[in-house]
Amino acid sequence: MALVGPKRDLDIAASQIKNMRQTTSFDEFRESWENFLFRIERAWELTERQLKKRKGIEQWHKPYTHFRKKDPLLVFLKQARNSEMHSISPTVNKPLHMVLKDKTGRGLLINSISSKLECGTLIIDIDTPDLIPDVDVNIVPTDPTLVKIKNRGKWYNPPWSHLKKRIKDLHPVSIAELGLEFYSTYVKEAELWIENN
Repeated sequence: MALVGPKRDLDIAASQIKNMRQTTSFDEFRESWENFLFRIERAWELTERQLKKRKGIEQWHKPYTHFRKKDPLLVFLKQARNSEMHSISPTVNKPLHMVLKDKTGRGLLINSISSKLECGTLIIDIDTPDLIPDVDVNIVPTDPTLVKIKNRGKWYNPPWSHLKKRIKDLHPVSIAELGLEFYSTYVKEAELWIENN
């Protein structure tokens, strides 16, 4: 039971995943995502700090350090935590999807569409050669998504692979579950190493 702190952080990270899965509020989702990122990073740092006090740990620890530097999912989670903690940029988003429907039935030629939020009002600009377009606009609910982030001049895309396997579900909850599995295994194996050495 040498790694009580990291295991506590991983339990909290798991509870944040549960919160993300259950909430319908994007603000609550984002807060749980940020807390998850903080907790897994802290679990890593606390474990690493405990291990550095021990002789002969370098060889055992080397593969984990390598994965953290090279694995797309682990790199993204670490950089996402840095981005969120230092208020550089958000790492999750909930994009708006709009569906335009022509009310006249004769069709509508659209050159371009743009939208912006002004004082709480969504403004949609439709560039069309039609004189008076008659359309309905519906906002379609979407799931949260991971976004490309920039840290120290370098861009990090949402991960497509983890431990050399393609990721099938890019939803932030699925990404978090994969990350939690890696860090939980790391802490369990570190604890075994400490007990046996």
